[in-house]
Amino acid sequence: MAKTSASGKSGGVSFDLQKSPSHLIHRVQQFAADRFAEETKGSSITQRQFAVLVSVAQNEGLSQTALVQATGIDRSTLAELVARMTTRGLLSRARDKEDARAKTVSLTAAGRRALQSALPKVQKADDKILDILPKTKRDDFNATMGRVAESMTEEKPAAKKAPAKSAAAKKPAAKKPAAKKPAAKKATAKKTAAKKPAAKAASTRTATKAKAAKKPAPKARAARKPAAKATKKKK
Repeated sequence: MAKTSASGKSGGVSFDLQKSPSHLIHRVQQFAADRFAEETKGSSITQRQFAVLVSVAQNEGLSQTALVQATGIDRSTLAELVARMTTRGLLSRARDKEDARAKTVSLTAAGRRALQSALPKVQKADDKILDILPKTKRDDFNATMGRVAESMTEEKPAAKKAPAKSAAAKKPAAKKPAAKKPAAKKATAKKTAAKKPAAKAASTRTATKAKAAKKPAPKARAARKPAAKATKKKK
């Protein structure tokens, strides 16, 4: 067992790779991929494609969303995978009768033949993987791997809730139209300003009338002059 520690030639690193789940699972995955490649040599079917063919065969007409859950393949990768397999004639897609936005996936005759050809080869690859374990440990091994795989599938729906929160956060922005209230003040200011010229005009007319009323005064003075002439005649 290779183990590094804080002493000797470890370089000051204390970590046991043989007890690291991430490291061990990665190595097991490599081992499984090599066994799969050996047994399916000459076949154009990959591990993921095989998983898709099996899942669709077991549930003809399932949606791509259900296929994501069945295979554990992420949505974007699965969409590309299904598109390529459809182009190759292994799968066919159709509109879901219950949901026009969704598509259902089914096996074609060519896809069914490819699956039947790959099944015994993949079974041999699985047998080689389990052969290295005692028979009494094989069921436990598969159960453990299954629990890890299921936990990955359960985590994905939770990540989809994030966009809903961000959308909710944007709702307060809709309150901005309330900022139009100052416009009402401007309108009032304009009305007030409009009234001022009217007030000035009224005051101007009043002043004009007042001046006009004062003009007769000089005529009254002119009327007194004849009286002065009369006084001279009496003398």
